[in-house]
Amino acid sequence: MKILIIIPVFNEEKNLERCLKSFLKQTYPITQITVVNDGSTDGTENILNNYSKKYNTINYLSKIDSDPYPKPGSKIIKAFNYGLERSIKDYDLIGKFDGDIELPKSYFENMVKIFVNNKKIGLASGLLSTYKNNSWEIENLYEKIHVRGGLKLYNKSTFKKIKGLTESMGWDSLDELKIHFFNIDLYIDESLVCKQLRKTGERYSDKMFYKQGRVMYLLGYDFILCFLGSVKFSFKHLSILPFFQSTYGYLKCLTNSEKKIVSNKFSKFVKRYRYQMILKKIYKWGKF
Repeated sequence: MKILIIIPVFNEEKNLERCLKSFLKQTYPITQITVVNDGSTDGTENILNNYSKKYNTINYLSKIDSDPYPKPGSKIIKAFNYGLERSIKDYDLIGKFDGDIELPKSYFENMVKIFVNNKKIGLASGLLSTYKNNSWEIENLYEKIHVRGGLKLYNKSTFKKIKGLTESMGWDSLDELKIHFFNIDLYIDESLVCKQLRKTGERYSDKMFYKQGRVMYLLGYDFILCFLGSVKFSFKHLSILPFFQSTYGYLKCLTNSEKKIVSNKFSKFVKRYRYQMILKKIYKWGKF
């Protein structure tokens, strides 16, 4: 299978070499690694110049019209789409990865097996771990049924079916909701543990939960779903602030009648799907 990987990067000089080395040393070869320098102001450009000269696999692009600061959502996916337009078109698997990810050597060998052995799977990944308490620990910020934004690998037909990635906050939930809408499977291989060299949300900690509330609105959640999601944020972070910040973000969007990134029809599916997932959890808890 031919694999295209696209990595948007911004100021990744501390992590980029470890990331690229882990991609280049895979036991299953990657056809093309497109790295998009998204307005970096540090030594990222020098690293990419050196690696692209040394390795033909690396397709180095510089997006010169980017803002010189990190921004979640649209900025990242605009860089991804910039790279997609300038990458090979003949691929079987396409991945959106982050520049602070270090993969185990057999990562893509195992990913290929997953897609080959089960044609129903359209999106797959491993797990992410971060370094804390002097060891690498699997993050528990998200449920293990969610493929993290830095590890997305789709087969081509699924990527086309969901019409690629949306240039907006919430893109990494919208893609999975579309996949569920089309009854396509996703799979997370818990034996493949990747290293995330930067702490999740480190760059975007400012107003993080406010933005989570905005995302829930943009994806078509009703207020009850927003309320439940906000309560979960507070429980996970052992603070009441995430609840208020998240609900405020949602209500501000609602008051301003902001345009959602889903249609009314798809919004109905989103709500129905989320409530079904909640009921499944309640049933599971009830069995204990």
